[in-house]
Amino acid sequence: MTRLTKPRTIVTTDGEIDDMNSFIRFLLYTNDLDVAGLILTSSKFHYSGTATKPAYRWTGTTWIPEMIDRYAQVYLNLIKHDPDYPSPDHLHSLYHIGNITDEGEMTEETAGSNHMVSVLLDDDPRPVLIQTWGGTNTTARALKTIQDRYEGTDDWQTIKQKVEAKIVLYIILNQDDTYDDYIKTNWDLTVINDYTNFGFFAYVWHYLPEKTQQVFKPDWFLTHLKNKGPLLDKYALIGDGHYLEGEPDQYQFGTQDYLDQHPEVAPFSFISEGDSPSYFYLLAQGLRGFEHPTYGGWGGRFDSLFGKTYGNKSADYNPETGRFETEYSIARWIPDIQADFAARANWCVADHFDKAVHYPEFTEQSRDISVQAGQTITLSDPASDPNGFPLAYKWSCYYEASSYWDLSQVPLQMVMGKLGDMEIPIAQHSEPMLLEAEFPMAGSDSSEVTFTIPADAQLGDTFHLLLEVANQAETPLKSYQRYILTVA
Repeated sequence: MTRLTKPRTIVTTDGEIDDMNSFIRFLLYTNDLDVAGLILTSSKFHYSGTATKPAYRWTGTTWIPEMIDRYAQVYLNLIKHDPDYPSPDHLHSLYHIGNITDEGEMTEETAGSNHMVSVLLDDDPRPVLIQTWGGTNTTARALKTIQDRYEGTDDWQTIKQKVEAKIVLYIILNQDDTYDDYIKTNWDLTVINDYTNFGFFAYVWHYLPEKTQQVFKPDWFLTHLKNKGPLLDKYALIGDGHYLEGEPDQYQFGTQDYLDQHPEVAPFSFISEGDSPSYFYLLAQGLRGFEHPTYGGWGGRFDSLFGKTYGNKSADYNPETGRFETEYSIARWIPDIQADFAARANWCVADHFDKAVHYPEFTEQSRDISVQAGQTITLSDPASDPNGFPLAYKWSCYYEASSYWDLSQVPLQMVMGKLGDMEIPIAQHSEPMLLEAEFPMAGSDSSEVTFTIPADAQLGDTFHLLLEVANQAETPLKSYQRYILTVA
């Protein structure tokens, strides 16, 4: 079904192995996004070098068009499952080389930075989420070009406000100094600073509970991604033979030498997709997570740090451990995310609609509802399956995203984890505790649910109710709806 409005996004990437894996998965979700740019940039970990400074871990400028060429080989199958997939030619037209010569280089205008300028100044009113898989330097250069062009003119304040209203800057780590040195001091942007959630799709996934780890282990990948066509043939796993020119030996995860030096690591296990959470944030539109960072969704749930900047301090309640955990705001979705990936991987080789699983479908209806304290509510939201599979329903209350429950004082304790040679905060745990209130729902496993708004709810309190509908298939797909109930 064609979507009239899609989240708009630009990808900036510095081209290491986890970026390439993230990009492969990203291509399978381009039907659900309005991709406005694919920009190669640099970072403190990867740059192409200058006349006086040699390249560092540089993997070249051709890998993105090469991946798009592989996408082209499965494109005719993909559009049988969703005609909204963009053409390979269109994706090629979006690729531009940005500021790549050095860490944090932003002095030169580039094809990539100038393409970003054209997007930021166009008349499309939708927000543009700029995914930052490497450094922010090409984005900084684009903003500096706009500032240099208009500052001091009568149009400057109007242009500046337009750009500030349009950009949502999603930063995976902070991989050069251009955000702190230029962007933050000159522009008032909405910024999502993901410094923990991404780690669970990067090199710290082994900190997850054993049950969740299964979808990152060899059996899962060999079952769901192997023999799924030329695009997924390039999805890199440990010890699978992939080798990147420009990367030092210690980062050549696909080689036998790496396996010999790391006997504790199983062949064909997960390497990383450390940048994927930046577009997970935009996906599963029924969850509506991209409407506000505090709502939560596949990319995790964020809270306000200062001004319009959001970070990873929100903790979700993990019923398996009885604790509030920051990582659970993304970990709760990981089985769904991987199952979704498996189903789409099958679209690459399934040459007919009936040979693959597709999403349960809902009717259009308003899911923002005004309620009163003490009111009993019944919601009915039946779905249908395009392949005729039976459906399973699950209603739940997203307590942590709802303002009725004040969870801001949950006691937290920092836990550090290793990401390569760095330590990052990968979790914040409280002592085991229970939610202060229950929200009983009758019919939570059916298409119709009944519940009562607490009698002490105050004007403006919100309740976020989630509906998940999964088809009962070998590679199931799940659709979501989020109801936001506001006491009026």
